[in-house]
Amino acid sequence: MYTITAGLVALALAAAPDVDKADCGNLTNHRTAAVSKVMEALHSYEKCLGAAVKGADCADEMQALDDAHDDFVDAAADAKSCP
Repeated sequence: MYTITAGLVALALAAAPDVDKADCGNLTNHRTAAVSKVMEALHSYEKCLGAAVKGADCADEMQALDDAHDDFVDAAADAKSCP
C-alpha cells in the first residue's frame, strides 16, 4: 500500500506543471496589461481634472489609478523573480 501511495505522490509531483515557468512565460502579457491599465486610468483622471465640474474631486478616478499602479508594481515584482 505504501509503495502505491509513494508512487502516486511521485507521479503527481512529476506531472504538475511548473507554475513559476508558466508565470514567467506570461510576464510580457502581464506587464503590457498593467501598463495599459495605468495609461487608461491616467487618461480618465486627466479627463476628470480637465472637466472642471464644481464639486468633482475625481476620487474614483484617482483610486482607479492607484489600483492600476498596484498592478504595475506586482508585474514589476514578478519580473524580478523570473530568471
